[in-house]
Amino acid sequence: GVFVGFLPVGEAIGITIGSLPHRWLLIPVGFALGFAAVFAEPAVRVLNFEVEKASGGSIPQPVMLYTLSLGVAFAVAIAMARILYGFPLWLVIIPGYLIAFILAHYSTPSFIAIAFDSGGVATGPMTVTFILAVALGAASAIEGRNPLSEGFGMVAIVALTPVLSVLLLGRLYNRKDERNEQDLTGI
Repeated sequence: GVFVGFLPVGEAIGITIGSLPHRWLLIPVGFALGFAAVFAEPAVRVLNFEVEKASGGSIPQPVMLYTLSLGVAFAVAIAMARILYGFPLWLVIIPGYLIAFILAHYSTPSFIAIAFDSGGVATGPMTVTFILAVALGAASAIEGRNPLSEGFGMVAIVALTPVLSVLLLGRLYNRKDERNEQDLTGI
C-alpha cells in the first residue's frame, strides 16, 4: 500500500508544488497535510484513548488529538520552510530540545511520559510515508536541495514538535490546577 499509494502520490504532490513559481505555497500546504496526517493516524487515536483513560477523563481525546495535530502541522511547515530556504537542521533541533528539557523540568512526570510517547506515535505510517514523500518530491524539484538530508530533517522535526506541544499542554493544565488550588485555599 505504501509503495503503490502513499509514496507516488506524495512525491507527485511535492514535485508539483516544488515546481510552482510560488514555492512559498509549500509551507501552508505542508501545514495542512501535517495536520491531516496526524488527525488520521490510527496510533494517535489509541494514544488519545489511553491518555483520557489514564487521566480519568481530565485530558479529553479531542484535546490531545488537536494538540498533536497542530504540533505536527507546525513541524511539517517548518520542514517545508527548511527545504525552501535551506537553513540547517540544528537551528531547529537544538533550540527545540532545549525548550523541551526546560518545559520537562516544570512538568509533571505523567505529562513528560505522554509527551515523549507522543513523539514516537506521531511519526507513524501516515505521517512518515506520505509527508516524507511530499518532502522528498519537493526537495527533488528545488535546485540545490538534497532529498535525503531534507527527508531526514523532516522526520527529526516531526518527532520533536509533539513533545513540545504536549509539554505546553501540560503547563496549561498545571497552571489551571495551581489556580484551582489557590482558589480552594484562599491564598
